[in-house]
Amino acid sequence: MKAFDQIKEIVRVLKEQNFEHPEKQAEDIVCHVLKIEKIKLYTQNPDLTSEQAETINSLVKRRLKKEPLQYILEECEFYNIRIKVGQGVLIPRPETEILVEEVIKRKDLIINRGKTILDLCTGSGCIALAIAKNIPQSKVYGIDLSKRAIFYANETKTLNNIRNVSFIVGNLFEPLKKRLFTCITANPPYIKTEEIYTLQSEVKDYEPFEALNGGADGLQFYREILKRAKEYLINDGLIFLELGLGQAETVKDISKSNGFEIITNVKDLAGIERVMILKNRVV
Repeated sequence: MKAFDQIKEIVRVLKEQNFEHPEKQAEDIVCHVLKIEKIKLYTQNPDLTSEQAETINSLVKRRLKKEPLQYILEECEFYNIRIKVGQGVLIPRPETEILVEEVIKRKDLIINRGKTILDLCTGSGCIALAIAKNIPQSKVYGIDLSKRAIFYANETKTLNNIRNVSFIVGNLFEPLKKRLFTCITANPPYIKTEEIYTLQSEVKDYEPFEALNGGADGLQFYREILKRAKEYLINDGLIFLELGLGQAETVKDISKSNGFEIITNVKDLAGIERVMILKNRVV
């Protein structure tokens, strides 16, 4: 069978099950198995071996069960970096790139003040890796409780040859000695526990529960992080937090009660206040 014929069949099956963008998903699966770029797919239309066709069909069956395509392909793209992902690690979201962008905008300040960056709840390591790549003078540390997530983060570090980042297994600040950082970033779990069970099946049935669960009100990790962050942040150091829908005002209150100054909130394309930037107010 030719590759194009296989793609047409996958598109037909995906359309029957109302999957979005079936053509792109079919192309991605076939290219992944053949280990070729899309340009070669269209210029060469290669023949499939029986083994390749069998592998493709097995991946399509996984997708029909609503397994995320990123897990099937074993990677995704984030801020122009190939991120390794699989079951047990949260899939990076496009809106998280906003946080990275805001950090990079302030790279001169970070470099001048000490160059050390701490990424809490690092998960796949996407934030830490993107910052490390785009601010090569920095030294970035990513911490996550999940050994599985740290495994994937290190895989991506090696894949992209990013050397100025280190990943550590641990719960928030626990693995750290009393060292100070120029800034702290975090995209913590922020979904209310009861709401996780209402999410689409690709998320609730496959992505790790602990990486989604922000507690009863979704704010558990913001409280824990902001309660202790001053111990690890230089004077006038910055904190960059990703937020969930409708959380900005409450997180602002939590931040102020812990002695932080609100610098700005940054909205995503949907108008949601997605990133909050705080300053360690000198007392």
